Amino acid sequence: MSTALTHTGLPDGVTPYDLIDVLEKLRPRLGLRDEDIAYLRCAFRLVRAEDFLPGRICAFWERVAGLADRLGVNVRRITRIETRLEGCGLIQRTGATNGRRFGRRAEDGRILSAGGINLAPLIERAGELLTHLRCVANDTERLKRDRQRANDLIRQIRSLPVSDALAAARAIFPRLRPSEVQDNEKLAAIIDAVEAIVTDFPGDIGQTVVTAPSDTSVRPDTNRERKIKTCSAANAIKSRELHITPVQVRDLASVELREAIELYQEANEEDRTPSWRCFVLAARDRAMMLGLSGADWDNARDRLGKIRVALCLLIADRNATRDDRFKVRDTIAAFVGLVRKSSRDQEVLQTLLIELMHFAFGGAAS
Repeated sequence: MSTALTHTGLPDGVTPYDLIDVLEKLRPRLGLRDEDIAYLRCAFRLVRAEDFLPGRICAFWERVAGLADRLGVNVRRITRIETRLEGCGLIQRTGATNGRRFGRRAEDGRILSAGGINLAPLIERAGELLTHLRCVANDTERLKRDRQRANDLIRQIRSLPVSDALAAARAIFPRLRPSEVQDNEKLAAIIDAVEAIVTDFPGDIGQTVVTAPSDTSVRPDTNRERKIKTCSAANAIKSRELHITPVQVRDLASVELREAIELYQEANEEDRTPSWRCFVLAARDRAMMLGLSGADWDNARDRLGKIRVALCLLIADRNATRDDRFKVRDTIAAFVGLVRKSSRDQEVLQTLLIELMHFAFGGAAS
């Protein structure tokens, strides 16, 4: 049975991409998994931008087997993902009783009826989710400030000349590690108790002695050979800087990654040319399909930046398809290793990217 479930549209200024980003940030609090976010990203690529307009039906009717192929998982996992998302109130399954999915669009592109996955519940909750995200951000900022305050108080107690002060603090807060406290109210109570200890044990707190600088000066490095070697290395790094465009990135990508990039291009109604945003989103999806967790991706992104970590995935994924000495057997292991090496030496990524461009374009890198 098909259901014409319409919606009232997204809040002003919010795009479908923004909604996915909100869900990703709220993932632990909503009880979602990385695979759920990957599923929703895929779902948003299967609908059109005009489907998010008020009064429209926003749904897709891709077969379960087709979704499994797109995400690189089995059919049973797709069923579990959809059950979990429906239980969280983010989608509604509207297919026929026998599981068949179908839909029909008018000549102007408007969906007339759809039996499959309807995204109206998620769209209707967009405002609620944005409010929730703001509250989470405020709580996180407050927790950060309180942890700093607690650390300051603990430092003051450690500097007190009375040993009983530290013992009293440990009786209240045994490990003396504010970073381990996740609850704002609990941390506020700890701060109140520790402040009382500082008040009960007065003393010269936080005083330091300024020492005179050493009379021994450090001799300048006048080794000409070392200076020349250092300058040469710096110039080598500078000369190896690589300028690459999103179009070249798409052409370098493996077949699977290129398809993901093109899907994101098609989903962008305003500009369907390749962009860094499309590449980064597609690279993350590809990493999830290969088995990398969202937490590991976020850690790598924090170390290198969004574009550089996506380029690491591009190189590892493309080299997995090669038959020469650069072939990798385990894409994720190669990706993790490349991230680790690139965080220590930026030239590693540049060198491998240049090599891959020479391999793919026959020396067209510039």
